[in-house]
Formats: sequence, C-alpha cells, structure tokens
Amino acid sequence: MLFRHPSSKLDFTIANLAGILLWLPLRFTQMFRSKKNLPTAAQKIVNMVKSENIKLNMFGLPVLQTIDDICMLTHISKYTIFQLSEHSNKFYRTYEIPKKSGKPRVISQPSKKLKGLQSWILVDILNKLKVSNSCKGFEKNSSILDNATPHKGANTVLNLDLKDFFPTITSTQVFNVFRKIGYNTFISSILTNITTFNGTLPQGSPCSPKLANLTAWTLDLRLQGYVGRRGINYTRYADDLSFSGLSPAKVVNIIPKIKEIIESEKFSVNDSKTRIAGAARARIVTGLVVSGDNIGIGAQKYKAVRAKIHQLSLLPETDDSGKLNEVRGWLSYLNSVDKKRFLKAKEYANKLSEKYPGTLVAKLLSFKNLLT
Repeated sequence: MLFRHPSSKLDFTIANLAGILLWLPLRFTQMFRSKKNLPTAAQKIVNMVKSENIKLNMFGLPVLQTIDDICMLTHISKYTIFQLSEHSNKFYRTYEIPKKSGKPRVISQPSKKLKGLQSWILVDILNKLKVSNSCKGFEKNSSILDNATPHKGANTVLNLDLKDFFPTITSTQVFNVFRKIGYNTFISSILTNITTFNGTLPQGSPCSPKLANLTAWTLDLRLQGYVGRRGINYTRYADDLSFSGLSPAKVVNIIPKIKEIIESEKFSVNDSKTRIAGAARARIVTGLVVSGDNIGIGAQKYKAVRAKIHQLSLLPETDDSGKLNEVRGWLSYLNSVDKKRFLKAKEYANKLSEKYPGTLVAKLLSFKNLLT
C-alpha cells in the first residue's frame, strides 16, 4: 500500500502503481501523436505545475512536488515518511483526561518521530498562512485579551461553543486546505495522512489548532458577514464563539441564523454552553469580564488571587508545596490580561513582604522576570 487519498479513500497498491506506469506511456503517446495536440497537452501540464508553484511562492511556502522534496527539506528518509504517512495511526498513544464537566476528553499523542515531522509542517507551512481576522485563538501574538477587546462597550454578549471541535474536522477538509494553498494531490495526501488520526484532527498534535483555524476560515467569514451588517461584533477563540452588540434584541435575534450557518459548515453547537448576558449580568468573553470600556479578570477572581498571595505570607521560605509556583502562574496571567489589577497585586505583595520577612511572599517578589 502507498498513500491514502482522504477525499476518495483511494489506496494505491503496488499493482495499481504498475498499471498506472504501463498506462501513462500509452496515454501520452496518444496525446502527443498529433502535432496539434503536442503543445496543448504538454502546456496544460506545465501550466498546472507553474500555477501551483506560483501559489506556493506567493504564500512563502516550500515547493513540494515529490516525496524527494519532502526528504530533502526534512532530512527524513523516504521509508520513514512512507511509514509515518501510510501507517500514521500506529504512531499515536491515546488516553483520556476529564473535562470540567466530568466527561472524558480523548487525547491522541503522536510519537516523538511523528510529532517532529508534524512540527516541521506547522513551522514551515501552516504558520506562514493567515487565518481570518475574527480568529484569535492559537495564533502568534494573540491572546484571550485580543479576543475580548472587540467586545468593549457592548451591552449584550452571546457566547456559543462548537461541539467536539477537533474531532468534527475530517481528513477531507484537511486535504482541501493543503490543495487550496497550492500543493498537488499527492503531496496533499501525504501531509493529510501525517496530520490526521482515524480520519479526523487529533487532540494532541501540534498541527491541529492551526489546521482547525484554517478549516474554519469560511465559517468565520460567513458569520462575520452576517452579523457585521447588523452592527454586531464577532470573534472566535478556538471553539468559543463570541458575539456582542448594543441592542439585546438584535443579539438574541441572530441565534437561529448563526446556528444555521454553523451547521451548514459541518460544525455543531453545544447548546448546554450557550450563554447570553445583558446589562444586569457579568459579560464574560473567554474568561475575561467586559464592563463598559474595561476588560479584566473581574473583582471576584481578583479577590481569589489576593487570598492566594496572603497565604504565602503564612508559609516559611523553605516550603516546597508548590503554592509559590501556583501564585506566580496567576500573576503571570494577570500581567498579560489585566495590568491594572496586576499592579495592585504587586503592591499588595510588597506590603506583605515587608510585614512578614522570611516567608514565601518575599520569595515571590524575587521572581524579577515576573514582577518588574
């Protein structure tokens, strides 16, 4: 068996390949027998290859026409690439971890060898591609703060969740991503085999978040086009979709059409996670509270962080329970999404450090990379 074609489930056996090799010379002889057909047929092939290469060059992507091209750029042997492509499902370890809801989340972890090749695809191909303007998750220099910022000043926020985001995206959709950016059918099939598991995007592959964002490009454009004309903002952070506007009625009225668009793009809404908040409730976007022109973690969560800092003042510097690293993590998060409350937390930690020297809180302030 050679390489699987995800869109047609076509498998090339050695016999198939031999048949093709016998057929090609005859076919090309027939095509080129007439002098009239010679330039036309040959030019079609040349133009097709040129067109693909031009598209790849426009995106700044490596030009891959054959398996030898992949070998040369990745420094991986043909045999290894064959194994990782044709038998990719054998190079995963699958296990479950609990979701917040208590339900299991299936993780498919690629082997070191497969993950290395996937990482090359991510860095050298996928990360050079631009996602939609509405997409904020899993992108370089983009954060949950960037996702929440467009919703500042809104009176109403609607949050929807896409059900089983990665497993919903099929090998065919991934194959289409590689074809659309300019790779031929053969190369697109190899890249698809390497980046998918059991016919879908695996949760655990470094390529899956980017491929999911690229697959959802049309979804983003359609949703933005529909709600934008109605004065409503839209952003997506992975599988979290947020909509906001000044008119509560307008935001509520878009729900049926939004669901219709989502389903037509082969995704589905997790109704149990649908949330709508008006002026009387906290308007939350990807965990951040949007209040007027202010965005942050909210008063309740800040009190919890402050309490964790105070706990450190009750523990000696020699304590190694892990509480120090936990608070450092919270402060790092605070520094990235809520500067105002981060400075307040830093000031509070300073006061406690002076009052309780020799405790973990003093050690917290010594972490200069975080607190300067």
